[in-house]
Amino acid sequence: MAALPTCLAKRRIGVGKGQEMGKSILSAIALLAAGAAGPALAAQDADEAALLQHFDKVDVWHFPVDTTVRYNNQDAIVTRELVFQPEPPKGELCYVRFDLVKGEGDYGYGFKPGTTPANRERVAWGANVLKRGDILNQWYSALKLNVVYFFVEGPKSATAKEICTQKQSAPTAEAGNAYKGPWADLVTKAKAIHGWPARR
Repeated sequence: MAALPTCLAKRRIGVGKGQEMGKSILSAIALLAAGAAGPALAAQDADEAALLQHFDKVDVWHFPVDTTVRYNNQDAIVTRELVFQPEPPKGELCYVRFDLVKGEGDYGYGFKPGTTPANRERVAWGANVLKRGDILNQWYSALKLNVVYFFVEGPKSATAKEICTQKQSAPTAEAGNAYKGPWADLVTKAKAIHGWPARR
C-alpha cells in the first residue's frame, strides 16, 4: 500500500512535466510566430507603407540634426546637401521628410522659402537655431530632428510618381514647406546614414 502513493506521485509528476513541456512548446511556437511576423506586425512607417503600395521597393536614408544655441553662442544657420556613400541609392528620390524630435525657442527647418519642389535643382535644405533672451534672461533655442529620404524603385503604375509630388508639395513643416528665419546660401555637404534613425 505504501507503493501506491509513490506511483501516483510519479504519475502526477509525469503529467506535470507533460504540461510544462506542452507549455514550453507552445511558448516556442508563439515566439517563432512573433519573430516571423515581427517585421509585418511592427509599427511600420505610414509613408513607407503608402509608397510600397505604388512602388516595388523603398529605400530609406536619414540625417540627424541636433543643435542647441545659448545666449552667448552664435546663431546656427546651415544649408545641407547630403552625400550617399559608399553606394548611392539605386532608386529615384521620391520624398524628403522632416521628423521633428524636439524644438524649443527660435528655430526653423525645411526648404528655402519661395521655392517649389519642381524648381529645386538639387535637394538642399536648411535649418536655423537662433540665440534669444538678454543678459538677465539667457534663454536657449534647440532643434533636434531627423531628415528622412525615401528612394523608390519599380513604379507599379504610370501615375505612381504622383504620390511623391503630392507628399513633397504638402504645405507642412514635415514636408519641408514651412521654413522660417534666415537662410545660409553656402551649401555644406554631409554624409547620409542608410536606414531608419534609431527608434526609442
